[in-house]
Amino acid sequence: MQKPTRKNSHKERIFSLPSNKIDFEYQKEHQEKSQKPESSGKRVKTGTALTSSQVRVSLKKLTGWHLSGDSKIIYRELIIQDFMAAIDLINRIAEIAEDEKHHPNIHLTDYRKLRIELTTHDLGGISKSDFVVAAKINDLPVELKR
Repeated sequence: MQKPTRKNSHKERIFSLPSNKIDFEYQKEHQEKSQKPESSGKRVKTGTALTSSQVRVSLKKLTGWHLSGDSKIIYRELIIQDFMAAIDLINRIAEIAEDEKHHPNIHLTDYRKLRIELTTHDLGGISKSDFVVAAKINDLPVELKR
């Protein structure tokens, strides 16, 4: 069997072996490298999904947010001043999401129409975390369409 010309390629190690041999040492080494160590920042499933009445009460306190038809998502739609202002807002939302370890779905269409959706996937509905993130997003300065 002819060896590939590239050096240090995992394919080279696989293809350079006789067809009836398996490099178990390489497989073990590769698996150890691909396994991620557990970190203290791992998301922990906490809380429970809010009832529909709890969601509606909380939603009344939150300006600009709406409930989806299936009652599993709260969302806000904005028309931002321009594309760069929309990207800036997305970046500031990303910082909040990382701090809270709770990430929204963000949709940017027509270069400045922004839709922010919050749900707690692990619970299959809306939790207190969704409202915490939504309130923090509402506190951000936004350059709306003039």
